Amino acid sequence: MSVAEVIQAMPKVELHMRLEGALRKKTLLTIAEQNDIPSSTKHFDQLVEQLDNPDFAQLDTLLHTVGSWLQHPEDLGRVVYDAGVSLARQNVKYAEICVNTAIFMQQGLTLETLMGALNDGRSRAERGWHIRINWVLTVPRAEPRRADETVRWASSAAARRHGVVGFGIVGPENVQPIGQFERAFAAAEKKDLSTFIQAGNVEGADGVLRTITQINPHRLLDAYSAVESPELIDMLVEREVPVVLSARRATAEGIIGGSSNVTKALYDAGVRLVLSSDMPSLVNASLTDEYVTAIEKGGLNLDELQEIALNAVQCSFLSPDDKSTMLQEFRAVYEELREGPLASEAG
Repeated sequence: MSVAEVIQAMPKVELHMRLEGALRKKTLLTIAEQNDIPSSTKHFDQLVEQLDNPDFAQLDTLLHTVGSWLQHPEDLGRVVYDAGVSLARQNVKYAEICVNTAIFMQQGLTLETLMGALNDGRSRAERGWHIRINWVLTVPRAEPRRADETVRWASSAAARRHGVVGFGIVGPENVQPIGQFERAFAAAEKKDLSTFIQAGNVEGADGVLRTITQINPHRLLDAYSAVESPELIDMLVEREVPVVLSARRATAEGIIGGSSNVTKALYDAGVRLVLSSDMPSLVNASLTDEYVTAIEKGGLNLDELQEIALNAVQCSFLSPDDKSTMLQEFRAVYEELREGPLASEAG
């Protein structure tokens, strides 16, 4: 049994996949054709080409443009169903999918209508493929004014009924200072709403340190630069702050080098790591690919990888009872894989 086969057989949890970064090109083009987008959009062919080779410096513009091609609730349900099927085929049992609502509300949809459309796709994926999905609403770092409003809605009873379990900030940290989001994160904490933030992708270890001291999120995205600071490592370990990594996306974005072993360095330092796919369509890498990369280029072995996979369960925004049940199920399967007759071939 190869490494890839063992990883495929492992039940997994996806904690950070952005819906806007998981739009399958084939589905998107079909929807665009149905909505007469090619004939009404300038430079349509060039935009399609950018989906295969995105400029991350202009990513927000691209995502807002292609997001506008989804003009009907059934379009949204379709892309969610696609994402759910793709995850289920990787043996992902639970996913927290991040949604920048502004991208998908350009056609005048209300939040209630948007969430209803997303949940239609979610329900079909759950019924057909037995994958559980919840939502984390996100705001780009460049739009701090939206953060307070998003937290208010995400922490409401209506949002909880729609499966919203968290709130997060994504994007380069040099766009807006962290202080712009202190009020939103304080409100989230008061409302018992789980949070994450992307940090360290521009300002290095200092940016990560400012983030965890000023707003105290439940999870960090990226934070690769923490490896540069023993003091920051100690703080992350002491506070048990989970760090979610997407090496394939970080490499494509130029945050780390392609052969970097920073994942292994952070693991060895005791940081609580989780692997994610983040933008699988835009970087052409699934969660399974991230797991394989962690072994083939990241220096981890299968036992370490399975520990990180269990971290994803423990660091999810699920209830304690749900986590306990899932951990028990995952551990049983992992034990079978370790004891299997061909397990040694995978290392």
